[in-house]
Amino acid sequence: MASGGGELAKFLEDVDEKVLECQICFNRLTEPRTLTCLHSFCLSCLDNWLKKTNKVSCPTCSKADQIPEGGLKKLPPNTFLNNLLETIEQFTNTDETKCICGNEGRSKTYCQECRRYLCHICSDAHKNIPACKNHKLHSVEDVRSMSVSEINAMHPPLCSVHNEPLTVFCKICKLAICIHCSIMDHKEWEGKDKHVTISIKDAFKTFKQTSAGLERKAKRCITKLKYDLKVMTDRVKKLDENREKSLKGIQNHVKDLVTRIKESEDKLKTEVDAMYKIKRKTTDADIEDVTTTISYINTNINLLHHLGKGNEATAMLSSNDVITALDDRIKAVPKTKPDVNAEIKFVKSNQQINSLQKDIGIVTQSRAECLELRGAERMTTGQAIEVKIIKIDECEIHANDLKATLTQPTGETIIVQVEEEDNGDYTVIGRCTSAGICKVDVRVDGEHIKKSPMTIKVEKEGLLNSIQIASDSWRGVRDVVKYGDDCLLVSCLDNAIHKYQQSGKYIGKVTLSGCVCVVSMFLMNNGNIAFSDDRNKCITLCTMNGEVVKSFDNKELIYPRGIHVDEASRVMYVANNKNLAMFNIESGKHIKKIAQCDTTGSGFINIIDVNLTRQGNILVLYCKQSCLKLFDNEGKFIKVLVDEGDEDGKVKSPSGVVVDDNDNIIISSDHKLQLFSNSGKFIKRIDKAEDGINDPRGLCIISHNPRRVAVANGDKTVNIFDY
Repeated sequence: MASGGGELAKFLEDVDEKVLECQICFNRLTEPRTLTCLHSFCLSCLDNWLKKTNKVSCPTCSKADQIPEGGLKKLPPNTFLNNLLETIEQFTNTDETKCICGNEGRSKTYCQECRRYLCHICSDAHKNIPACKNHKLHSVEDVRSMSVSEINAMHPPLCSVHNEPLTVFCKICKLAICIHCSIMDHKEWEGKDKHVTISIKDAFKTFKQTSAGLERKAKRCITKLKYDLKVMTDRVKKLDENREKSLKGIQNHVKDLVTRIKESEDKLKTEVDAMYKIKRKTTDADIEDVTTTISYINTNINLLHHLGKGNEATAMLSSNDVITALDDRIKAVPKTKPDVNAEIKFVKSNQQINSLQKDIGIVTQSRAECLELRGAERMTTGQAIEVKIIKIDECEIHANDLKATLTQPTGETIIVQVEEEDNGDYTVIGRCTSAGICKVDVRVDGEHIKKSPMTIKVEKEGLLNSIQIASDSWRGVRDVVKYGDDCLLVSCLDNAIHKYQQSGKYIGKVTLSGCVCVVSMFLMNNGNIAFSDDRNKCITLCTMNGEVVKSFDNKELIYPRGIHVDEASRVMYVANNKNLAMFNIESGKHIKKIAQCDTTGSGFINIIDVNLTRQGNILVLYCKQSCLKLFDNEGKFIKVLVDEGDEDGKVKSPSGVVVDDNDNIIISSDHKLQLFSNSGKFIKRIDKAEDGINDPRGLCIISHNPRRVAVANGDKTVNIFDY
């Protein structure tokens, strides 16, 4: 073995077991191919596996995979494993220590680029070759002292096509390539999806940042899973304890039943003996009396026989007494029959027998363990508190078995109704009338269900924060969109989309190339941003890196303003002065115009914003006409929801409309912010006069629990309200 010694041997033991072993043949990998689940196998083993199962599914995790065009050979090779296998093969093969000239055992140096050992003569000659002058040479002693990781680092993978170092990364193909590949096969100026290449160093830097973030997420995930595992382990322990407790309870219950039955047996036997003794004593006395009477009568009959056979005078002297005594005795014999009732009977209790045949008890779990309380932990004072009672285990329970209370921040506790839902779960609905800490407590059979009582922080309504917006080329704050959990995207009628935390901290911007003027924005589910460009009269779709994905520059767009995208139907709605333009978000094709109107004069945009209700109807906001109209999803006018006016409940020169989770409508208009129901009924004014909402523009919902909205204010601020 040429290098690494015992360290390499130990490394090989670990690597063979953990990384380099094929889980089909259990030998070292040969021609490894990697599935989408990232498990790698020998190419020949995968081929045999496919013939056996008629499908490509991972032998380790069973995840299904697709056979690429061209067969299994087109599966991506694992570059890391291939490089590692090559390094191990090279440094465990003693023949590789020979110099390329054939001198065995006389190698002096090792060329990192040529990946060859060189003797003294070849090493000197190697230095004088112009093409090799930048090659890095290592002494054989240094190589032998290197760890396997250091040896592996000397041999970065080469391009499989051109055998050149991988110095470029194609962002579209997600491949590391050499400079020749970037010119020949990954041209940035050709193809349906143009290739985008960056240096391998920049790609690696991005990878490090991504992997660091992913590692943090993974560690948080492991922490959660460990907690879940502890919870489940504790549950198993509790189950074992409860099983033993229940079995012991059954045993004690049966023992108690047996004891009670035995006591009943003794009691019944005693009662039988007592009845027997009484009846026996009475019957024995009657038998003795009858026997005595029979004997007396027989004696007197015999005496009469003797008198009849004797002397007449003697007979007549005694006959009268004998006849009188016998007659009296016969008359004294009872004329009724003696009592023959000798019955002593045990009567079974059928009710008790039926009960025992049915059951002697019930084995059940605590119903409180079957239910869990779930809901938002933050609300506003004007918001209904809706808490779900979820069945996490099978159990028989009814709504009237559940007792729910709501404790107000003032300390007052009230009973609240529990309503059953169609899916078998339950809902508790209440309302807190003041800011502070509110508690929802739900019990069954006198026990708290899981996560009860639930603590809810109730926040007061009104202005929460005012963020000062600074732009390099200031023209005014126009729109605001929520991005991520705590970030806001702000447009300022310039060529950038600015990023702020909700606390007000500026965290950067998305800079757009060319002469661009960002007005309204819409954040797509895939993270891309659609924005209306006032300077170029178009809608542009870009990434968060500022790269343009596509543009909607149809001639129909004259003054594009508010945007809304229905990603389910793939339709984009654009407020466009005199009409609402509809486009297919995939093809960019103009579909049709709706809500067309006639406006006299110039320089005043009429249709300013658009949104959709939860039912899919279209809300169109008119600035010049100062109203909000409702259309169905085909563009047919339904009715005017909000009219023009200065008073609360009406709008004047409105500029933004959004819809919250409860299908309520929020409209920003001249100097105020108002909340309406989905039928257009005025609910309340969200801002106060002293909040300084002088020029409200675009809006966005940034939280549903608590209800929170952000509004772009033309006076260089973004204001956040709880409502």
